[in-house]
Amino acid sequence: MTEFEGAMKKVVDAIHTAARKSGEILENTKIQYNISTEKEKIAKLERKIGARFYKIFKDGGAVPESIVSDLEAISVIEEKIRSLEKTIIDSKPYKFCSECGAKLELNDVYCAKCGTKQHDVGEKKDEGEESCGCDVASDDDCDEACDDACEETCDGEDKCCDAKEGGE
Repeated sequence: MTEFEGAMKKVVDAIHTAARKSGEILENTKIQYNISTEKEKIAKLERKIGARFYKIFKDGGAVPESIVSDLEAISVIEEKIRSLEKTIIDSKPYKFCSECGAKLELNDVYCAKCGTKQHDVGEKKDEGEESCGCDVASDDDCDEACDDACEETCDGEDKCCDAKEGGE
């Protein structure tokens, strides 16, 4: 065998060895994937079982004593989540419907509860504060705008229209 033939044989053997090892690695990877898939099926069933026990617990049913503390911990966590969600909601700027007083986001044009068109889009109101319906940004400007509207509507008459009261 010549030197060239010896080198070629080594190269061919190396290629065969690499191909065999690649096949083994591929096979092991497939097996690992199948194992992971089966473990995920178990985890999914465990979550389903846990959810069933938690529902029974919340509904006041009997559950194994060994899991009560975990179920109570879930209840505490759920309450914390509700509190955090409320914090987010409460931190959003909002206003109140000029008709029914429902809480609205600043950019709501119509009230989701009563359907009244909102004329103060973008203006934040404090809870419980009534809106007169004018389109001004501050309470001081609102008072002035309502006085002006009253003067224009009533032409200085003694009896005042309801423009100052937020009427039509």
